[in-house]
Amino acid sequence: MYPRAPPRRIIVGMTLGKSLRLRRIFANGRALIVDCGPLAGDCLGTVRLLARAGADAVVLTPGRLDVVAEELAGLSVILRIDGGPGRAQQLLSVQAALEMGAEALLVGVEALGPGPSSSLERFGRVAEDAWRLGMPVIAEVCGEGWLETARLATEFGADVIQARCISEGAADRHFVRVTGRPFLASLGEGSSAAPGLLDMIYDLMQGKAQGVVLRDRALAAPPMLRAIHGLVHQGISAEEALEIARAPEHAP
Repeated sequence: MYPRAPPRRIIVGMTLGKSLRLRRIFANGRALIVDCGPLAGDCLGTVRLLARAGADAVVLTPGRLDVVAEELAGLSVILRIDGGPGRAQQLLSVQAALEMGAEALLVGVEALGPGPSSSLERFGRVAEDAWRLGMPVIAEVCGEGWLETARLATEFGADVIQARCISEGAADRHFVRVTGRPFLASLGEGSSAAPGLLDMIYDLMQGKAQGVVLRDRALAAPPMLRAIHGLVHQGISAEEALEIARAPEHAP
């Protein structure tokens, strides 16, 4: 006897759960996300600020989530379940993340080298568990030559791709068109000093990106955060964003 197919209502439920969770992060099809991992200092105060500033989601570890849970307000939670870039062993199960109330998982995937990829294999196992539970998976692809790794990640369960922001253009725009997955541009340490940063974010939001992930403390400061929020959610120009970023923090 052939095995019975799962009831259709279960499959629909899993798809619906994933769709609803993603909708909370990408409320209007775009997302402004702050990764609290690299931000030294007062995590509780940072989350309070982000909740007031209109950020859509924060990336947290389970320990930090426990500390800031009462201050999240409308922020969605993206839970990192591994050690982060360069330390990508899985430290938390998908079931545990679901029970903690996370809207999505963040999983690191190292760019492919010449041999087998243990991080890609681990990602595949996480994605399988996440599919069963209706939990979205964001693949944080690290390293040079990330496009092929990102393509494989989308084929084996990634709902969103996050990668270091690059300004090359054609190849990654093609990737986004072909996979149909949202792309998050990761702005890491030192990004705040990059010349033309706001112009770059404007171009990203006009083209391939559906959001940005801020991993630099200076980018999470109130004036810059307001400027980036305007670029992501209000469609302002880079010039208008620069005026906001330069305005006094306590201007009336």
